[in-house]
Amino acid sequence: MKRHFLYLLVLALPLCSFSSCKGDKAPDSNSQIVQSSDSQIVQSSNGPIVQLPDGMCKPDDIAKSWMRRVINVPGQKSDIVALFEAFYLAWPTIEGSRIVHTTNPSLAPDETYYEEGSVINRKNGYVESAWYEGEPLGTISACVWNRKNGHKLFAVNFSCAPQFLCFYDFDPAKRTLTPEESPVKRENQVYPDKAPLWYTLPEEGKQLEVAEDAPGDEVVSTYYDFDGQNLKFVGRKD
Repeated sequence: MKRHFLYLLVLALPLCSFSSCKGDKAPDSNSQIVQSSDSQIVQSSNGPIVQLPDGMCKPDDIAKSWMRRVINVPGQKSDIVALFEAFYLAWPTIEGSRIVHTTNPSLAPDETYYEEGSVINRKNGYVESAWYEGEPLGTISACVWNRKNGHKLFAVNFSCAPQFLCFYDFDPAKRTLTPEESPVKRENQVYPDKAPLWYTLPEEGKQLEVAEDAPGDEVVSTYYDFDGQNLKFVGRKD
């Protein structure tokens, strides 16, 4: 019953925000949000009209381009908030701004699109944006794992249409987030011919869940565990 409910929830999942995001050059540590010449107006089939602020990125474009950009992390902190704020400066979205508005309002001062409910869990290395039913917006979440070589594995999850993950290696000496290939492989899925329904990053623990559409409106999941350096496929758990 629970899996059936989650499946129905995914079918009603909102679209991510739409807008234009200029430039593919890697930002330096002093980079700011790139401003577009005008804002975009969007209306989804299941939500109200939304006028996006200038400079926000369309998640579709991020999905195509994030592997080409190394991100510099300003300051001295290396926790989940510092890494996510650096990601946001490189790839600003409405979903991400809800987190950043909570952690550092100077980076996202416009209060038009902010609601209470974002998760900021510094201790466990996890953040997740608020989402409210009826909005034409998705959510974004991120987490960080400490690697045994002194680096960190940083992951960002866009829970919208399309669903996708971004993975980075954080080098504390260079203070850079370098994109790396996803450990999640189609061949490890129960149904490799289909795209996953959603991904779930861990707020607690070290396990990534990949949920898939199964026959009979069911959902099956496969899992990846963090082994101290990378995420490793560990199979299916019923």
